[in-house]
Formats: sequence, structure tokens, C-alpha cells
Amino acid sequence: MKILTLVQDIPTFCVTAESFPNEIHKAFERLIKKLPTEHGRMFFGIAFQEETGNMVYKAAVKEDFPGEANQCGCETFMIRKGYYITETVKNWKTDITSIGKTFQKLGESHPNATFPCVEWYKGNDVLCMVRLEH
Repeated sequence: MKILTLVQDIPTFCVTAESFPNEIHKAFERLIKKLPTEHGRMFFGIAFQEETGNMVYKAAVKEDFPGEANQCGCETFMIRKGYYITETVKNWKTDITSIGKTFQKLGESHPNATFPCVEWYKGNDVLCMVRLEH
């Protein structure tokens, strides 16, 4: 586990999965269809628990310019700057459940961490990020 400091907010726009975790892949497919190209884009997964206890998952991409979310007909979500406890999952596609297990481990080791959990997709790897309270 490492601490990552985001020095700037990351503006994203997103598509919400219809169910968690079963529809995550479809949410990314719907998001990618809205983009002129996925080449060179920064993709994220954002997960949090509602007051009802239901998990919500948003497939997200960093905005290339202000207003891109509106052009694509998507909602926005700001990944806030600050300190995040992180762990990288290598070759996540070989064991998708490893992402959830990693977040569970991060949450158990840092009970003062806050939602949402952020997945930062970097090729074959995913950086699992949980924001730390100050």
C-alpha cells in the first residue's frame, strides 16, 4: 500500500451501471460509445454506498475540456484532490474479483477512509484508491 497525493481535482463524466457488480462492463461500453475516441483517455471506476446500503458504480472518463460531459449527455463527477491510500492490481482482467478484494483490504487497514472508492485504469493494471480523511 502506498499514499498518493492528488494535487488537483480530476473532472470526469460518467455513466452509472444499472446494477453492481454485474453491469459494470456494460456501463463502460455505453460510456465509450459516447466518446469520439478512447485513445489517450483516462478511465476510472467510481463506487460508493448509498444511504439505503446499495452500491453504486459509475464508469468514468476524465474530461478533455470543460463542457465535454454536456456534449456527451453525461453526468459529471469530480475526483477530489487529497490523500489516497492505494494499491495496484496487476493484470486485473485475469481475476476481476481481485479489485473488490483489494478495496476490502484497503478499507480494513484504514477505517478512517471515505467513499467513494476510485479505480484508475492504467492499461492492464488498475490503481485502487481510497481517499483518506484529514
